[in-house]
Amino acid sequence: MIGNAHIDAVWLWPWQEGFQEARATFRAALDRIAEYPDFVFTCDSIGYLAWVEEHDPELFAALREQVHAGRFEIVGGWWVEPDCNIPGGEGFVRHALYSQRFLADRFGAMASVGCNVDPFGQNAVIPQLLSKSGMDGYAFMRPQPHEAELPGPTFWWRAADGSRVLTYRIPHEYCSPAGHLGTHVGKALAQLPHTTEPLMCFYGVGNHGGGPTRANIDSIIELNGSDQFPRMVLSTVGAFFDEAAGGDLPEYTGEIQPHGVGCYSAHSGIKKLIRTTEHALAAAEKWAAVAGAVAAMAPVTGEFEAAWRQVLLNHFHDTAAGTALPGAYFDARDRLGEARSIAARLQNRAIQGISRQIAVAPA
Repeated sequence: MIGNAHIDAVWLWPWQEGFQEARATFRAALDRIAEYPDFVFTCDSIGYLAWVEEHDPELFAALREQVHAGRFEIVGGWWVEPDCNIPGGEGFVRHALYSQRFLADRFGAMASVGCNVDPFGQNAVIPQLLSKSGMDGYAFMRPQPHEAELPGPTFWWRAADGSRVLTYRIPHEYCSPAGHLGTHVGKALAQLPHTTEPLMCFYGVGNHGGGPTRANIDSIIELNGSDQFPRMVLSTVGAFFDEAAGGDLPEYTGEIQPHGVGCYSAHSGIKKLIRTTEHALAAAEKWAAVAGAVAAMAPVTGEFEAAWRQVLLNHFHDTAAGTALPGAYFDARDRLGEARSIAARLQNRAIQGISRQIAVAPA
């Protein structure tokens, strides 16, 4: 049983509300940790931790203490839960680069398991992207069983380069009602095979955050004592994959599609802005690298990271796919515009520095 809170940074609300969602949810998770000695909370978006560090240093320090105690699990290794079809390859790499670097610096360890429950399809390169950035497992939910047939809920997913990750498709839902979980667990079990192998069920109020409630946890304790349900353990995604890895599991190669195909023809403007911003940053970094070698231009990695963070936030599945409220796209335009402005300024600085090294003979 994986206690979590799916947090939509942007959806039917602007990012400023998502900012507060993250803080309130993590505070609630710490309260449940204090109340229930076996409870563990799982967080899958590193950008939300960065928000809390910026906004509430005391809360961040308390989270770090529980991470080290093994009660607050960090998975995902990406900045947010991005759409998995729209971002460019370099964008996915930056999710892992900046997120894993943040975790190593603040917590002393990187994420070892990927987790991206809500995007509307999964591209075939994900196992390679995860494996090359230190993650050997992946949990997702969409597309669901009625949309895409897979060899089982738990399987090895292999990319074209041979990289593979142990993968699990979450049954039924990644979030739950606030009350008793009997129906929620029953629906999850209905999608799962009859087996003695370990299975995962996610629970906790989500979308607008919230996380596991007292009623959720009390009902798990109650159901665990019933003969009508399997043994239920408050646990972590990492612990599940460690146990599941020993089984004889099938393998799958290729993309996992589709879900919500209509979103890929919605709001073409945001999709174009994301791609042009990714390209602008990539070009500017190349020029800055050359300028560093031939014109002694000082490193500007911090400025590039600040710009990329704006792009990564707007890779969020509801933003990139075009399924957020209309006002969210004014914010997205401004944030991506800021990133392109940084790219243009740094590229100009680099090119000007290079050009000054060119000797021009008098006419």
